[in-house]
Amino acid sequence: MYIESALIKIAVIPAYEPDDKLIEVAAEAAASGFEVVVVDDGSAGGNAVKSGKVPAEKFRLIFEDAKLFAHVISYPENRGKGYAMKEAFRYIRDKYRYEPGYAVVVIDSDGQHRVSDAVRLVEYAAVHSGTLVLGSRKQSPSSPLRSRIGNGITRSVFRMLSGVGIYDTQTGMRAFSKELTERMLEISGDRYEYEMNMLMEFARQGLPMEELPIETIYIDNNAGSHFDPFKDSARIYGEIFKFSASSFLSFIIDYLVFLCIVALFGTSVSVVLFANVFARITSAVFNYSINRNFVFAGYDSDKTSKKAEENGKSSAIKYAALAVSILTVNSVLLYLFTTYTGADPVILKVLVEVLMFFVSFAVQRKIVFAKGTKGKKNRKTHVPEDVEIMPEERFKSAKNLSVAVK
Repeated sequence: MYIESALIKIAVIPAYEPDDKLIEVAAEAAASGFEVVVVDDGSAGGNAVKSGKVPAEKFRLIFEDAKLFAHVISYPENRGKGYAMKEAFRYIRDKYRYEPGYAVVVIDSDGQHRVSDAVRLVEYAAVHSGTLVLGSRKQSPSSPLRSRIGNGITRSVFRMLSGVGIYDTQTGMRAFSKELTERMLEISGDRYEYEMNMLMEFARQGLPMEELPIETIYIDNNAGSHFDPFKDSARIYGEIFKFSASSFLSFIIDYLVFLCIVALFGTSVSVVLFANVFARITSAVFNYSINRNFVFAGYDSDKTSKKAEENGKSSAIKYAALAVSILTVNSVLLYLFTTYTGADPVILKVLVEVLMFFVSFAVQRKIVFAKGTKGKKNRKTHVPEDVEIMPEERFKSAKNLSVAVK
């Protein structure tokens, strides 16, 4: 059978200091039936102009030519890719507010995304309302080394942070339907971290995400990328750094209390166990306060004070259960190691704490400070077998979107 729905396809192209390739991408997208929105992310006030390498007039002419195929949003200073994307989403929300439906796809301005792939993603997003659709690029030995390493590290970090497996966490091609526009505007971040925050937010709330394979294209070894490996990586990995910092401070408190008790009363098994329990309780109070108000702030937040209070009580109860569980495991391990290895308990304490760090992080992220996700599941698959996207040629000849479902 066929599911038919009127579809407005919108292509968003964030652009910072682009070359003429932007015009080609915008023209091809328009020819493929997209309403095109280009965002000039402060190119005239960017580094190339300030350093004198490129005259501001060059970028002005490029964006003027782009207006032949797109609505162009401009502002004077560079604000970042995330900011540019949200400016486009605001424009789309307001312009198409009364339309029954539309689907949006984000495309790079440098030609590293195929418009044909954008069509596939936007069709899929239109049919799967409420799903974030990701264009997944397969990395190979021919891919730039920094891209392979960056994708690999980010993939692992994201899985550890979210518990959700996404192969290409750094893809810029993403599509979604009208229902998700407001949610996209609520996600924090103005630069490259916005794209990671988007994935984190969907993972936290148990909202569906799908990966569809797209062609992997790197032009000039990705030399045109404005990604700063230091600044932008720091923003992307900020969350795990925050947790690591809070856990390290908690460990210092725990360890100092433990050392003081052991130094005063000796290293017998009973003293070691008492010191471990007392130190753990002391540091747990500190750790809970820091994690709830800083590291995982917003995970269990709610707009109503009553609900926020309920969430606070709930997270406190869950954290207490976690603390007791970890304390029990921690003490048992410390007892076993101390009894059967004869090693210095001061050293064994460090080894046990490192092990429990990863357990504590995973449980706090997924359970203690998690937003309610009842009835929701993340999905991370390729196109299901029961769905067939119609060929592009057939789609172009139709006024309405048609998706054949076997």
